[in-house]
Amino acid sequence: MRGVTIPWSFNGHHSVTLEDRLLLSQQLHVLQKAGVPLLSSLQVIQEQLPHGALRRVLSEVHHSLLEGRTFSQAVGRHPDVFSPVFCGLIRVGEAGGLLEETLKQSAQLFAWELDMRQRLKEALQYPLIVLCTLWAAVMIMVAFVLPRFAQLFRSFHIELPLQTRLLIGTSLFLSRYGWVVGLLLIGVVAGWCAWLRTDAGRLRWHTWTLRLPVVGPVLAQFAMSRFARVTAALVGSGVPMLETLALASQSVNNRCMQQALAVAIERIKGGETLARALKVSGLVPPIVIQMVATGEETGHMEELLHSVSDYYDQQTTYAVKRLIRYIEPALLVIVGAGVLLMASAVLVPMWDLVKVFKHAGG
Repeated sequence: MRGVTIPWSFNGHHSVTLEDRLLLSQQLHVLQKAGVPLLSSLQVIQEQLPHGALRRVLSEVHHSLLEGRTFSQAVGRHPDVFSPVFCGLIRVGEAGGLLEETLKQSAQLFAWELDMRQRLKEALQYPLIVLCTLWAAVMIMVAFVLPRFAQLFRSFHIELPLQTRLLIGTSLFLSRYGWVVGLLLIGVVAGWCAWLRTDAGRLRWHTWTLRLPVVGPVLAQFAMSRFARVTAALVGSGVPMLETLALASQSVNNRCMQQALAVAIERIKGGETLARALKVSGLVPPIVIQMVATGEETGHMEELLHSVSDYYDQQTTYAVKRLIRYIEPALLVIVGAGVLLMASAVLVPMWDLVKVFKHAGG
């Protein structure tokens, strides 16, 4: 097997990215489909990787297999790299002799999530670039340009307008107390991150984000699309329904929605149907409830859950487009206000300075 060459695009960073997980699942699927033993597959993949986090993890997984652990147990020892959903799929694939199929399912899930993240990234990339550029321009104006003009204006006793005085005052404040502001910002960010690590903080933050106008519906639809997609993959792989729902709820990166889904799972344990439990949770619209109910009645749950996920994918795409339509005019207003502020802060006193020169020349 040492002569086998597999094209890789894994990076050498210290963290395992979503792209790394996708390529790993795809290559393992191909090797399993070709009949290559699992130990040999992992060895081949590991040898093709540059030194980095993924190569180290695969080396430990390979060592665990040599010690007699199953593949699901080996990957389960690395929860920071392999999610509970991935481990659940692997466990079911091992038990049913369907490892090739479950690896394909995991690759499809990674590909779907990567595509959705890319859509959100593209929607937010342009606004972030514009706002960062505007912020950098204002800082350059405040830190370097206005202080020099201020000396010129003072030497000619020019009365400065309010916006110029505000920017000059900001410049003086930052020059004297900028280090204090920097320390305060670092403290606020550190405190915010520590608060988000707590269960109460994460729950409150996730609840608040879902209530945001425009953005909240996008996050909710993205989370429900992930839930439906993961549930369909697990059901199609033969995972029991209660375990499927528990694993799928963990894949939803929103604590508020996880709590609601946990309540739905408890109702299912009490004998209620999935459709009824989801209806009581208040998370999904009636059309989706009807599709789930039809899936339960006809026994085609996997196909209908994929349809539910496709429905949410479409809704997310439309919501992202609406978000962009809202962002673009808001950016125009913000950029226009910023340019007007900077221009008037310099041009208005410069106009007064020109008048002084004309008066002196006359």
